Amino acid sequence: MWRCGRLPGRQVPVTGSHRPCPICGRMQEGGPCWSMTGMTGVSGGCRPAKGTGGNDMILIVEDIEEVRELLAAQLNACGYGPFIMAASAEEALATLDVGRIEGEQCPVDIVLMDIMLPEMDGITATCLIKDNPRLADVPVIMVSSLEDEETLNQAFIAGAFDFVVKPASVMALRARVQSALRWRTEARRRRAREGELAELAADRRQLSLSDAGFVAGLGWPGPAQTLQLLSERAQRRHHGAVLMAAIDDFGRLEEVDGADPAAALTRRVMELAAGLPGRIGDVLTMAGDGRLAILFQNADPGLARDTAERLVELVGRARIPHPRSNAGPHVTLSAGYGVGLEAAAIARRGLDHARAHGGGRIVDGAMVPSEEG
Repeated sequence: MWRCGRLPGRQVPVTGSHRPCPICGRMQEGGPCWSMTGMTGVSGGCRPAKGTGGNDMILIVEDIEEVRELLAAQLNACGYGPFIMAASAEEALATLDVGRIEGEQCPVDIVLMDIMLPEMDGITATCLIKDNPRLADVPVIMVSSLEDEETLNQAFIAGAFDFVVKPASVMALRARVQSALRWRTEARRRRAREGELAELAADRRQLSLSDAGFVAGLGWPGPAQTLQLLSERAQRRHHGAVLMAAIDDFGRLEEVDGADPAAALTRRVMELAAGLPGRIGDVLTMAGDGRLAILFQNADPGLARDTAERLVELVGRARIPHPRSNAGPHVTLSAGYGVGLEAAAIARRGLDHARAHGGGRIVDGAMVPSEEG
């Protein structure tokens, strides 16, 4: 008789010395399954036993116990963990303390969320999670047997980072969790840098930055603060670089579908941009109307171009649904960049040129005649 270490009551007769576990599918050799024996029960969920797992707290929201345990075992075998289990959306929201918008950073690093849950569904729960600024850096991966386009569209509008179809393979889970954790790490690093820069700017001006300058619930400088930062750079005759990017056909989406879907789309793009590697002194802002700006400390056109290419590629790979785009069913970006004293004006000229010529492209504003801008 062979047994699964995580489910000791589940035993089956097998022959041979090297076969997959009939319960969890892992290979085992003459004894309990390694991935399952690496799990030990704790209050509120499970964690890796000594010598297994990692340091990333993963919240698994799934109403079927066997599926919860299998997901944990698959990820534990890849070195991830510890885990917190939730059998419902309400239990998950309580674990994340969604009602609190200030205070300590959430200990959960990533959420795996089923869609079809009792009472509240996973998409609604994801929307509540992403509406909380304290949880803005916690990526949510939807794990569901539903894969129709309407469900995917609703999940991404709610703020989901990615989607895995059940039954999920170990390779698919590992790839998406790895990508989400990398994004989480970069997003928190950038947010910390921007907070430090905001404090330094406040000290220099001997006043606090106005809350009205920031986009409510998100923490990025908004349009008014963007103009203020650009004005300060001009007054200091700062020789830096500026990248401006815009969601193609954003105005049509806002006009036809309203402000909420447009804001959700902007938030998703900003979250992706926040995960890009940055340098001390660089600032990411929301410029309004589906636009974002990155103010680089250094006047490096190569860095600006490289960042633009990474951002456009990242947004393209995310396949964010855009029902009003002329370029296809997903979001595309146009971008322009410039360097020097007139970096902002040059970048804006490049962006306008890119959008006027079909979108989905990156333009060095210095190559566009000033008359065109």
